[in-house]
Amino acid sequence: MPKTIDYPRTSYQGAWEVAEVVDDTGGKCAIDTAARKLNRKVSGSFKAIIGSAVKFGLLTSKREFLTTTNLFRRIKHAYDKQEERIYHREAFLHPPMFNQICRKFRNRELPVHMFDVMLIREFGVEEINAQGVAKAFIDGARMAGILDENNFIADIDQLAAQQTPRKELSAGEMPANLFRSGSPATPSPLLPVSTPVPLIQPSANLDPGISSPASFIPSVPAPARTQDAISSLFGLDTADLDDAAFLQEEPESPYAGPEAVFVPQSPQQAPTELPIQSGNTSTKPEPPQTTNTAPRIAVPEQEMTFSIHIQGPGLDTHLTIHEAEDLDVVEVLLKQIRRRLSSSS
Repeated sequence: MPKTIDYPRTSYQGAWEVAEVVDDTGGKCAIDTAARKLNRKVSGSFKAIIGSAVKFGLLTSKREFLTTTNLFRRIKHAYDKQEERIYHREAFLHPPMFNQICRKFRNRELPVHMFDVMLIREFGVEEINAQGVAKAFIDGARMAGILDENNFIADIDQLAAQQTPRKELSAGEMPANLFRSGSPATPSPLLPVSTPVPLIQPSANLDPGISSPASFIPSVPAPARTQDAISSLFGLDTADLDDAAFLQEEPESPYAGPEAVFVPQSPQQAPTELPIQSGNTSTKPEPPQTTNTAPRIAVPEQEMTFSIHIQGPGLDTHLTIHEAEDLDVVEVLLKQIRRRLSSSS
């Protein structure tokens, strides 16, 4: 029964070149296609390179077809050179024998002059492959930053703890449009929020002879205006705005509530008696002399609506602004855009 070889016999650089050729064909191709693109024949030496690429975890071989792995794609799409070296180190340590050698000589000098003999005696490498395996290990360890110029092998566990690959480069997802959603957004503590006051409807059991007055709407003081970039862009935050456009607060009246819709009598006037019906004669009281002391009914201002359309990479939002609290979400969007522009520059 032939002995199973669980170590790469060729260099890491040659295995990486074959993996790149397979990736250029779409990530999967036949063995003869890869050999033809490298101007080689499907011989024993070429199959040894393919076997090394499989041992390093760069390719998978099944039914004469080669496929690139997730580890190869992580190396190819690394954010920078430092992260690329981290994944190259992971691929180099993928063969169990290479990982075992690095742990055996961690923080120690590797006996380069007799390394091939040590592979034969202590790791069971065949004599015909010992020199090739020794050269593949030394060249790959220097490339991965494990073996220095003095032939000292670094602690691979300490390297893995110090240099971890980046999980993400962006700041996360952009906030969703919260305008007019089912659940109201949490107001910002930096801006004053006015509590909505329900309208006071007239009572249903009023005298039929009295017409139903208009609903009384208490005036609410307008929130303080703040300087905002979007408002300044559309000319909404200029200094010449007339404060009289907002509703002025009415002075307090002793006739508050539903009683305010009726006209109160003068303190010096006697109450009016109801007409008395007697036979064919009727006595009608004189119309009461009232003073114009009825409280003014505040007329609500027409609702002001603004819209903003923000479009960019991964963002296409149409915002409709009805209230001052809606500007909080606009400020969050602007902060996210500013952060993304700063990170890209």
